[in-house]
Amino acid sequence: MMQKKRARLLAVVTAVALGVLLITTQFDQQVHYVNPGTLNHHFFWRRGWYYDGTDWVYVRGGRKVTGSQKINGVQYHFRADGRQILPYRVSRQYELTSSQGSNQRATPKYIILHDVGSRATGQQAASFMQRTANSNQAYTNFIVGNGGTVYLMKEPGTVSWGAGTTVNQNAPVQIELGQTSNAATFRRDYQAYVALARDMAGKYNIPLTLDQGGAGAKGIKSHRWVSQHIWGDHQDPYEYLARFGVTKQELVDDLAG
Repeated sequence: MMQKKRARLLAVVTAVALGVLLITTQFDQQVHYVNPGTLNHHFFWRRGWYYDGTDWVYVRGGRKVTGSQKINGVQYHFRADGRQILPYRVSRQYELTSSQGSNQRATPKYIILHDVGSRATGQQAASFMQRTANSNQAYTNFIVGNGGTVYLMKEPGTVSWGAGTTVNQNAPVQIELGQTSNAATFRRDYQAYVALARDMAGKYNIPLTLDQGGAGAKGIKSHRWVSQHIWGDHQDPYEYLARFGVTKQELVDDLAG
């Protein structure tokens, strides 16, 4: 009799545990910011992306995914240990300190696309931004340039100061495109710019649409869209892209994949 009771109790406990696991893995898909070492764990309670400040993993069913996986419309590639293989190269040479800019988490509504608005390369813009982020109250999370290098300025997911208060608080990622006069360099920069935007949109579950809808409509947005719908007078990045023959429609198509 006691054995039957224990068996029923075990079955109930198991069912509850599986139910909790199902709920957490099905519905919690936000980005989880974790301490170094956490990504070495073999089991995770919550589904979604995990970021330790350096590497990303994606968890489904309590386990890190490996190989190739399509997530939120974006194709991702993972190593055998679950860490993402990034489709671009990252430099932290000019990364801001914790005392520079904001450490507040942004609401994930927008990915904002800019260009640097001058003849500066990505490296020159990153160096300038590092020196002046607080005094100018202006910086973005990333700058792309110098043949496809992605300069990480401030951790993705944090508020940056690139498009006015309303947008800044709702954009976990803002990206600047450095300039060049060389067509081959531009093409590498552009490919990394698009790859980074798609990568981050997939992680923050933001639609791969460009400049669609009015204020509040989730998606990837240009600084021009921000000026038209929320605040400001900027028109980037379209004028710079046009110098190399990239139309808005081409950018729409490339972001959509």
